[in-house]
Amino acid sequence: MELKFNNGKFRIMQIADIQDTQRTSDATVRFIREALKKAQPDLVVFTGDQVKGYGFNLMGGDNKKKVTECINNFLVPLDETGIPFTFVFGNHDDQAFSISKKEQFEIYSSHENCVAFNADDDIDGYCNHNLEIKGENGKTKLNVYLVDSLTATMDGTCDCVHENQLEWYRKTRETLKDENGDYIPSVVFQHIPVNEIYELLMEVPKGTPNSAQGFRQWEGKYFAMNPERVQIDNRSFIGETPSVPAKNGGEFEAMNEKGDVFLMLFGHDHNNSFIGEYKGMNLGYTQGCGFNVYGPGKKRGVRLIDFDENNPRDFVSTTLTVDDLISFDVGNKVKNIFYTYAPTSVDAVKDIAKTKVIPVVAAATAVYGAYKLITKKK
Repeated sequence: MELKFNNGKFRIMQIADIQDTQRTSDATVRFIREALKKAQPDLVVFTGDQVKGYGFNLMGGDNKKKVTECINNFLVPLDETGIPFTFVFGNHDDQAFSISKKEQFEIYSSHENCVAFNADDDIDGYCNHNLEIKGENGKTKLNVYLVDSLTATMDGTCDCVHENQLEWYRKTRETLKDENGDYIPSVVFQHIPVNEIYELLMEVPKGTPNSAQGFRQWEGKYFAMNPERVQIDNRSFIGETPSVPAKNGGEFEAMNEKGDVFLMLFGHDHNNSFIGEYKGMNLGYTQGCGFNVYGPGKKRGVRLIDFDENNPRDFVSTTLTVDDLISFDVGNKVKNIFYTYAPTSVDAVKDIAKTKVIPVVAAATAVYGAYKLITKKK
């Protein structure tokens, strides 16, 4: 399936962190359907954690069947429209109760409009690939890299993209240059952000509006978006500090060394949505989409990125949120409130315990558990 500019324009929709099981949230599927209808993208990119690999609903029985049902459920709106889509894996796609990435890839590939592929069996991760977007003259005008940012432990300690993946990128970059006479403007999508995302933030005093608390090496610190580097508007927000690789593997520097990559977009941290610039590179977050996992309430959304064939680097991006879709109903309001205020990580839970407000969280959990029990009996 060839991807090409239409009247000089090309729109990508990024969908991040559905993180669900075979009991897929109806609200998530409805939101994706309404977002596609409103935005009419040329390509959809899922940036990882589509499957809640640790989800207890996936335990026992035919695990592969359950994961298949999950993926097929949230792809229904894509099947209905026929819009091409691709994806990368996130850390939760690859955890205890899930199935292998290769098996999951085969499920996605069974859909006719899936344009993803595994470019190289000899490098780490799975489904590393690139997609060329052709201009009206048939030449490649924009290139999209899809990178498996590998996995993380349950407490969020993340691996980094490995050197053999970076060598694959360099080889692909140079091949595109040889075929087209120059480096091709390129965009990178992956799940876990690069360490340099912190360069878009600044340390602020505790209690500063629109700031987030740091953990691990940033414990006791608070961060906000740096207005000198981030394009802050009423759609930009930070609700948690970035969970980045424990080791900087040099991915940012590799992607930035020739100037072909001008934009890197991530998911992973559901409560963040912003784009900023560092060393000439645009780095950005897209908030979570899923309603069966923690997220930013009615600010759950997708990102739209619009490119012009004549100057792809001069992109325009915004987000489309639940609030933008007037007819959209979040459905189960009790569950939505629970996931809106749920701790974002193990570190956040530890901090809640330290501040002695754990009874509040326990009470909220009890209310949600009671609700689940009642609805199950019905």
